[in-house]
Amino acid sequence: MLFGTRRSHSPLATRHSPPFPLIALLALLLPLLAACGPARVEPTTTLKPYAAAEYPRPEYLADSAWLAERLSDPFTRIVDLSPREEYERGHLPGAVHIWWQDLIEVNNPTYGMLVDPASRKRVFERAGIDNTTTVVAYDNAGGRHAARFLWALLYADYAAGRLLNGGIGGWRSEGRPITRDVPTIAPTRLPDIAPNEAILINGDDLLAGLGGGGLAVVDTRTLMEGRETWAGQLRFGRIPGARSIPWDRNLIQKNTAIVRDPGELSRVYESQSLGREQPIAVYGLTGADAAHTFWMLRLLGYTNVRLYDGAWAEWGANRPGTPYQVEPLAVGADPVPVAALPITPR
Repeated sequence: MLFGTRRSHSPLATRHSPPFPLIALLALLLPLLAACGPARVEPTTTLKPYAAAEYPRPEYLADSAWLAERLSDPFTRIVDLSPREEYERGHLPGAVHIWWQDLIEVNNPTYGMLVDPASRKRVFERAGIDNTTTVVAYDNAGGRHAARFLWALLYADYAAGRLLNGGIGGWRSEGRPITRDVPTIAPTRLPDIAPNEAILINGDDLLAGLGGGGLAVVDTRTLMEGRETWAGQLRFGRIPGARSIPWDRNLIQKNTAIVRDPGELSRVYESQSLGREQPIAVYGLTGADAAHTFWMLRLLGYTNVRLYDGAWAEWGANRPGTPYQVEPLAVGADPVPVAALPITPR
């Protein structure tokens, strides 16, 4: 069963049709190129993930061997968050497809925020998820979209979730089965329950927390994402006092979905003086982007982590009268002391 449609990650993206002569030329050339060109090679890796049991909270991670033993388990639901065309080329046996942007609220002026309760419940129900299910998620984007799905599931408080360490690339490299078969999934009926507000923070509460109380803020954007302005809709900078720790530092190597070994991953955050019980707010370019860091912090045993769903799309918005101040962006640099910055309350 395939869910959702593929949409662009940018709120400014548009589609333009190529001129007719170009279409005609492509129609003539594509069959010839397909016949002469090399076969498509799926990305794999020779790097080996560390066992989930080596991390402080192993229940947040799924080993490929652990999952391979549960492919026929009716209480294990595998969710593929890759683009639909990638899913159709091949996926893990039994995996259902969900397009991660189906959990984004398209009518919110702040791009990337989580959909309303009824909409997200429908997504989970169509995937056959209920409170007896263990969900294992993966994607083709380093685990970032899968982590967002798992965070949304944890926030909705419907089921336990694990991130597949190594993703589909690691699964392939180990010679494990891939299929094009689409499973038939019986939809579930989920109750209307209160979400887990302890893992979410809004802009007003984050702003209030900057002045004291020990709140630490982690900016998960990469340097490229930090430079993104959406054609002038966003300002340059970061939330005052934020630690800039790009999300891909969670990975053993870029362009993989393999989590760093436990010691190295711990040092990524300990080097920024983040305590295991300290209140921490994580954010990215959009609300969907910081979930991977949220998941890694939970994996490491950090107990008080919240995701700022408004993210830089809200805080950094170039709007007159915004109460949200910014400081210069410097990935990896020490944060400017909050007391030294002008913070304008609402």
